[in-house]
Amino acid sequence: MFTYLNTFNGLNVFELESHQTSTHSHDMMIEDAAPHWFALQDFVAALALGFFVALFIFRYLRCVVGIWTWWTFKPKPISEKPLYKSSDVTVVVPTTFKAPGELVKCLKGIMSCSPAAVFVVTSHPNVELVKTCCALHSFRDIKVLGVDKLNKRVQMRKALKEIETEITVLADDDVVWPSFKYLDYLLAIFEDPEVGAGGTRQRVSRRSGNFWNFLGICYLERRVWNNISTNAIDGSISTLSGRTAAYRTEILKNDDFFHYFTHDSWRGRPLNSDDDKCLTRYVYKNGWRIAIQSDPNAIIETILEEDSKYISQCLRWARAHWRGNLIVMENESYWRSWKYCWGLYVIYWGQFQTPALLVDGSLFALLYLALIESRPEHRILAFSLLGSWIFFTKIMKLIPHFIRHPGDLKFIPISIAFSYLHGMINVYAAYTLTHTHWGSHNLEALQAARATDAEVVPLLRHAVHEAEEYHEPTPGRLMVGDDYFSVRPLTEVAAVSA
Repeated sequence: MFTYLNTFNGLNVFELESHQTSTHSHDMMIEDAAPHWFALQDFVAALALGFFVALFIFRYLRCVVGIWTWWTFKPKPISEKPLYKSSDVTVVVPTTFKAPGELVKCLKGIMSCSPAAVFVVTSHPNVELVKTCCALHSFRDIKVLGVDKLNKRVQMRKALKEIETEITVLADDDVVWPSFKYLDYLLAIFEDPEVGAGGTRQRVSRRSGNFWNFLGICYLERRVWNNISTNAIDGSISTLSGRTAAYRTEILKNDDFFHYFTHDSWRGRPLNSDDDKCLTRYVYKNGWRIAIQSDPNAIIETILEEDSKYISQCLRWARAHWRGNLIVMENESYWRSWKYCWGLYVIYWGQFQTPALLVDGSLFALLYLALIESRPEHRILAFSLLGSWIFFTKIMKLIPHFIRHPGDLKFIPISIAFSYLHGMINVYAAYTLTHTHWGSHNLEALQAARATDAEVVPLLRHAVHEAEEYHEPTPGRLMVGDDYFSVRPLTEVAAVSA
């Protein structure tokens, strides 16, 4: 009876009281732990938000400032009484003579500007062939020089020793100058006595329907945007492109530069590529400024690889970028001076914002942690805004191109995908910096004569045909007939009509 009275449904009263006490204690522990858990969540969210804001500013401040700079930066005006004219210029064109037609187009544009002298430097076996090609097109005052082995730096040095003018222009053999006034626009930068070198805007010749061509357009449009933005703010620039660049001859024509230029190396390996990086570094280290002429009437055109070789080009450029910047950071001091503080942030700190997929992915992860306790609709809005901003930054530098060619809007997905792939290329390039060869050129194969005696005439005919192909004129100039090189400034056409 006693046992029955002290048992309820088979549960001992003492056991029941013990169970109730244990449950109460457990609830008390949960209640005590809950504030700590929520406090931890709040701390993680606040920390994530802080990191998100810091990373967002670090990555995109340069974009915001770049937008403002791009639209407010003014081109260098041509003086009524310029210090330098085309007669003060010598042009040097190192060439492998890989594409004779491209060289002919290049020389047509150069000769239309009437420089004092033009030197074309190639391998000895191709000297006579280049001379014949120049004679065929009535290119007078062009001196063709030869070197034993194709090496762009050696080719440049060969011509530099013979230059007598005050300004030297180095040009690649695949560029097209827009008009006979190009040198006038380029020389305007030297009105400033502190400027030792400079260049102009560049553009890849557009060939409809080729996505490799579009990727090349994207690369150069973005690079020009970045160069103009940083140069406009503090005079810094990552690389003064070797496609066409002007220098005061006194900077280049001396034994110190010759030794510096031809003994450039990376970890004991001599460098044939990266010549424009070396030139840029030398100009800055000697206290000169570099300026960019952004006038739309001075946009040169060039071509890039239009097949899978474009990947090799990107890899070579990425390696050159890493090597050039690291050499500056190791051996020079100008890059960290207050004078070039914006360039320090954009060029030297900014190079570590790669791969973009990792950085953008981190932004989304940090934003998720920062808003983990927020309402779902608020999180969706925040992610949408971040995604829209990233999308805008991927295409903003291409907007001028899309305005000119809206048909290329179809390539936007490819462009964005490749921008993330390019980040991976940058990482791979950073781990393979000892590869110093030209990624898309076999210089040894190009060393030999371009054609045998029996092949000379067909080769020259092909070069003439290539040189006469139609090319899109530079905006602001009127096409006269079907010849790209007969474009004339609209102001001149208006004056003649009047």
